[in-house]
Amino acid sequence: MIQTMEVSMNHMTQLAKLIDKPADYSFPIKTIPMKGMMEQGMMINCDDRVMIIRSDTEEYLGNHSKTYRPVTHAKVLDPVIDIVDSMNTPYITQVNMIDNGAMMEARIICKEICFDDPAKQDYIAFQITVRNSYNGVWSVMIQADGLRLWCMNGCTTPDKIANYRQKHNGIFAYNFDHIKHSINLFRDNEPRFREWYNTRVTMEDADTLFAKLTWTPKPTIDGRYRNETQYQNLQQHWADYRGNIGGNKWALYNAVTHWISHPQNVSSTNKTIVERNSKMLSYMSKSDSMFN
Repeated sequence: MIQTMEVSMNHMTQLAKLIDKPADYSFPIKTIPMKGMMEQGMMINCDDRVMIIRSDTEEYLGNHSKTYRPVTHAKVLDPVIDIVDSMNTPYITQVNMIDNGAMMEARIICKEICFDDPAKQDYIAFQITVRNSYNGVWSVMIQADGLRLWCMNGCTTPDKIANYRQKHNGIFAYNFDHIKHSINLFRDNEPRFREWYNTRVTMEDADTLFAKLTWTPKPTIDGRYRNETQYQNLQQHWADYRGNIGGNKWALYNAVTHWISHPQNVSSTNKTIVERNSKMLSYMSKSDSMFN
């Protein structure tokens, strides 16, 4: 009983430690014609391209075709924050600006919309992740799911409403009722995660999943169609979580979400997280997924 109370207090401490991380995301931008400079200093018009710059500092943010219509970071994030404000629940906002503001990743974490993880080792809090870019790396993306507070793993869900994407066309057309739907879906995950905790999986099950997540279209030197480094990383995470939680579906799920949330030795951490999450979403959406 004392140990259970200590674990609960640790998790309450984790919640209390969550703090706002503000950043300037509402700076003005401007679309201007793109030009190229020859060695002699002569400027040549690039008639089929435009550049996005910060109009306050004149810093370059990205270039696109002339049909591109940016959606500003503020136009995406501010209304999401307004909706969460209207819910009258405590939350924190953490905004990360990347490449001088060319990319924005913001997390809104609701402190009191949460539940115990099935292994009783952590709290899982509801979070909304908002991504946007001016350099073409990300479309407008709003992802609503869970966050394990101790390890900071995301909790990928295949629900289409909880994973919104929109191309940059100058208009932000998100249905904000989706946030309420996503909260209900998040709460439905509590019994689902508990069922996963009580479901055994085999090493073959894990191997099949890892092979799909690390699949490559061309074979490696040994003839295997997979990224061997990432395959071995997944195997190590699986061994760690299996030893801590047990050989169940919940441990396997956490091994994968750890791999998604904490990429190592990659050129772009933020881009890799999105790419890996998309792979897991694709797998979980299939009829033969073990997480259905």
